[in-house]
Amino acid sequence: MKKQYIKFSRRAVSILLASACAGMMLTGCGQETVEETETVSELIPVEVQNPEAGTLTLKNEFVGTVSPEEFVYVIPMVSAEVLSADVSVGDTVVAGQELCKLDSEAAELQLASARAQYDSVEANVDAAQVGYQIAQAQYESALAQIEVQNEQTQRQKDLQLYQMQVQIDSINSGIDDINEQMADLSEDKRDAEDKKDDLKKAKNQANAYAEQAEAAYERAQTAYSAIADTEKYNEAMHEYQMALNEVTMLDETGGNKEEAEERLKEKADKVIAIEEKLEKYEKSLDEARAAMSSAQSAVSQTESAYEQVKAGIESIEDGQEQLGDTLSDTYRSLEQTEAIKNMTEASLNIDTTPVQDASKKTAALGVDSAAATVNSAKVGAEGAKVAIDSAEYQLDMYTLTAPIDGVIEAVNVKEHDFASPNGPAFVISNKNTMTVTFSVSEGIRNTLRVGQRIQVDRNGKQYDAVITEIGTMIDQNTGLFAVKSCVSTPDDSLLTGSSVKVIADTYSQNEALLIPYDAVYYDDSQPYVYVVVDGIARRKDVETGIFDAETITVLSGLDAADVLITSWSANLRDGAEISVQQSSGQETGAE
Repeated sequence: MKKQYIKFSRRAVSILLASACAGMMLTGCGQETVEETETVSELIPVEVQNPEAGTLTLKNEFVGTVSPEEFVYVIPMVSAEVLSADVSVGDTVVAGQELCKLDSEAAELQLASARAQYDSVEANVDAAQVGYQIAQAQYESALAQIEVQNEQTQRQKDLQLYQMQVQIDSINSGIDDINEQMADLSEDKRDAEDKKDDLKKAKNQANAYAEQAEAAYERAQTAYSAIADTEKYNEAMHEYQMALNEVTMLDETGGNKEEAEERLKEKADKVIAIEEKLEKYEKSLDEARAAMSSAQSAVSQTESAYEQVKAGIESIEDGQEQLGDTLSDTYRSLEQTEAIKNMTEASLNIDTTPVQDASKKTAALGVDSAAATVNSAKVGAEGAKVAIDSAEYQLDMYTLTAPIDGVIEAVNVKEHDFASPNGPAFVISNKNTMTVTFSVSEGIRNTLRVGQRIQVDRNGKQYDAVITEIGTMIDQNTGLFAVKSCVSTPDDSLLTGSSVKVIADTYSQNEALLIPYDAVYYDDSQPYVYVVVDGIARRKDVETGIFDAETITVLSGLDAADVLITSWSANLRDGAEISVQQSSGQETGAE
């Protein structure tokens, strides 16, 4: 609204001037002059330029208050008479410089008393240290004697225990040997048991073979007997004998013996067949008899070997039993020897430890008592030292010094006055760096940054400053945020508490088109401009951004190549013919 008001005011002045000129022309020249004017005014003279791309930054002014960066009150810590005051308002002082001195007689007496008390307590500490050293020497002597006794006793104990340990080791070695023998016998027994099982199997197998051989022999004997002792065999033999007798008789008588010899041959073949079978059965019988004899011999051998292995196992078991008895006796011997060793070791420990502990305790009590005396004396000395430190601290309070480098802003004491902690005696400020504090709205606060450079103006003199702090809490009274800045090169013009003008860059737009402020028109809040197109004024609606008294930014609707009309005319409108003013002041046509 402000912008529109300003633009309206400038255009109203132009309209008034144009109206005045027109009235003068009508009054002085008559109707013909009016017609001539209207003919000439058909081409509207305008000034133009191209929009320029650039950055527009707005500057805002604020009221700030000057204060030193460092500001202290020097307040006395005690109530006393002022003996001297060595500085005045406006004096420059350095940190540690004496400002005034108070009456410290009572504090000095208190310090002297504390030092005397400390010297007395230090003497007690030295005496207690000597007593402690004597007690420590006695304690070390007692420990040395106990150590000697312990070494002698330990050597005797080690010798006895070594001898008994040798016996124990020997017994353990014997136990190991017996266990090895037991292991060997167990292994021999396992081997004998395995052999016994193998022989038992062989014995059973030999018995089975013997039984089979006996059965085969009996079968062969039965078969042989069945043939040799039968009537058939006897009958065959008888028939053979008869046939033989018949042939013999024919030989003697000289009769025909062919049939008889045939019968003899037949009978003989029959006998031969029976005898061959008997021979075969007899051979089988002999073989069965030999197999039976061999099987019986094998049975006898396996039984003998089995009995031998069995006897060996019994012998091993007897040996294991004897070794077990020996091992038990050896373990009993080991237990007895270890018991004797434990009893000996316990007796040796019991004999010396209580007496030694009592001696150590007595000597240690003496040392502890001496140490307690030393500690008590040291505590007293520390207390006396604290008293000295306190007295010295109290004495320091009677001399007021400058805590910082700076200028004396106020002096509230003078010589022979009575200073007290109720108020500051001096006010000191360090003006090497001055702080300017100003307040801003939330919107402007968001545009500022720490480290930003600003300008401070005091009665027309400007100073460079840098923003050091931006407040984060609104002042409840003003509704604004406090911003602090630092002036690193102040002079005497920047007095403490004085008001200054602060100039800071706030809103900014980059890469925008910049045009004159007066080139923008408004139609119901819609900004627009006129551009030249083929000698004709054309309206372009635009979107504007920030502006100052001379320049405004265009965000959209206008290009850098456009020819912008920058001058105002009452007849300027969309579609009006124009003449562009040259830099020499001459006009050109619409072309």
